[in-house]
Amino acid sequence: MIPLVDLKLQYQLHKDEIDAAMQESAAAAAYILGPNVKALEADLAAYCQCSHGVGVANCTDALHLSLRALGIGPGDEVITTPFTFVATTEAIGILGATPVFIDIVPETFNLDPARLEAAVTPRTRVILPVHLYGQPCDMEPVLDIAQRHGLRVVEDCAQAIGATYRGRTVGSMGDLGCLSFFPSKNLGCFGDGGMVVSNDSDAAAHVEMLRRHGGKVKYHHSEIGLNSRLDDLQAAILRENPATLRSGTTPDGAMPPATRSSCRERPASCFPRRLRTCARSTTSTPCA
Repeated sequence: MIPLVDLKLQYQLHKDEIDAAMQESAAAAAYILGPNVKALEADLAAYCQCSHGVGVANCTDALHLSLRALGIGPGDEVITTPFTFVATTEAIGILGATPVFIDIVPETFNLDPARLEAAVTPRTRVILPVHLYGQPCDMEPVLDIAQRHGLRVVEDCAQAIGATYRGRTVGSMGDLGCLSFFPSKNLGCFGDGGMVVSNDSDAAAHVEMLRRHGGKVKYHHSEIGLNSRLDDLQAAILRENPATLRSGTTPDGAMPPATRSSCRERPASCFPRRLRTCARSTTSTPCA
């Protein structure tokens, strides 16, 4: 059986670089918000066409803190898709807000913008699209509706780092974008990790404060926050991988995530046809 994700192979392909990066981080002993975190934040913010990057403990925290930075709380509604990992709605529920689900586009499995405006109520504060399977949500109508109704947009990019929509990288179109570095993701670390990217200086600064117990200065805390910091050791490991995001191919000859995302459009549109074929016949038909 061919594994869906082979983490051992990924490590072997980059073993020398990763081992050296971990040893360097350990020798520096700057474990919390160290130089690797700062460098990775700058690199990935630029890669995502954003001016700010804030490393956090995981993508669930990235979503949660992004919503908190926008002032979301009890009584507020956040429009999103039900076809996603639980963390998307978990981040909404943690704040006491209400997720409002709209259906997906069958061909892409992403949120259907045609159903979006009908779900807007006086309590709606945020639209939270999910870029699923590396394929961006149709963002132009989402952003148009958000602007007309005075809503904020938080992008869940956990499965789509590097994907582009009409020349714009996912995470750069809304107010904040949330990345995941879970080991099986396109850019994975050796544990949990996440990041918030944004072109909104105020929102990014608020997330940065919330990730370290709600304080800008050590031992001075303006509000209740979280202990949600990306470890320097994980950042060091991740810094060995972003180069493959910018190159034409990865060391093993595979396409980088940004290129793969465009190639996924054909398989995504293939699923409904295959399902209809299965309903009529037990014979498998390859996608053209």
